[in-house]
Amino acid sequence: MDYFLILLSIFLLSAILGITWFILQYRKEKRSLWLGISFLFALITVLANISFPLIRISDIGFIRVMLIGGALLVGIVILLFPLVLILSMLISGIRLMRREGITLSHMLSFGFGIAYILYLIIWPLLEGTFKSTFFDFLYTYLSFVFFFTLFIFVLYTVTNMLNLLKHFRKKYQYIIVLGSGLRNGKEVTPLLANRVDKGIQAYRENPGSILVLSGGRGADEKIAEGEAMKQYALQQGVPASDILVEDKSVNTRENLLFSQQLIRRHMTINEPNLLVVTTRYHVLRALLLAKNLGIACDGRGSRTKLYFSINAFIREWIAYLVLWKKPYIIILIGAFIVIALLYGLQALLGI
Repeated sequence: MDYFLILLSIFLLSAILGITWFILQYRKEKRSLWLGISFLFALITVLANISFPLIRISDIGFIRVMLIGGALLVGIVILLFPLVLILSMLISGIRLMRREGITLSHMLSFGFGIAYILYLIIWPLLEGTFKSTFFDFLYTYLSFVFFFTLFIFVLYTVTNMLNLLKHFRKKYQYIIVLGSGLRNGKEVTPLLANRVDKGIQAYRENPGSILVLSGGRGADEKIAEGEAMKQYALQQGVPASDILVEDKSVNTRENLLFSQQLIRRHMTINEPNLLVVTTRYHVLRALLLAKNLGIACDGRGSRTKLYFSINAFIREWIAYLVLWKKPYIIILIGAFIVIALLYGLQALLGI
């Protein structure tokens, strides 16, 4: 019996299932972490199908060099990833606080960088000092919390990136641009201008579409964000007849809900295709809120400064965890019980 062919068949079948699952999930509902899970599963199975036959023929010198080089590259990436992640969080956090001021929301990136250092470097150094069953249990449980939370972060990141992919063949009738605050109470900020520019780009790619500019008036604003966005769009050459202004919303949920109501009063066709435009780090959470509201839509993101994006993306991810807090807490409690029982059984058996 040729076990190589059996394993190769298993890998091939897994890859086919993984790719099929990802395609079906992408077409059915992209606004879910299941999209990220299906993508990673498909990616792993495809890589397994590529590497497994190469291992069989590794006696060929060139193939052997390629395998060793690939393994070293993967090893270096794995070893450097924590360092790069920590440095990125610390540097972006420091730059953000220096430029924007020290606030709790601005300290998120820096705080996560410090947490990584405490867990990966400081805590292992203290292991010999506090050697006990309780310390081992606590370290094991916190390790689970750390890696499970990091896994969710990876899934959230991958899913967000996949939702930024452009549909080249799909045409949109309405492009909703989400507001984000004004400068001097009446002018669009650079961040908001980037959103409107991205919305205008989508509007021009879809002839006959309508630009929906969404944002109400904040307590410190002289005019509604939607109205300021309209003035900016007019300056960019968008005719007033192709602009709808939603000026009552005060958060992302209301942006989407009130824009949908405005579109329903305006639309001339049933079930128009909607595109939601916001900053890249905000796209997935906006789409998840739209999903909860029963609004079918795609997303597109505008760029912003990297140091700001990292901290803002972490903030969006935390906001997602808050929305998902019930199953998240249930899993953490379940893991605590299982790990506690295992350590208790170990103590009873004297292992």
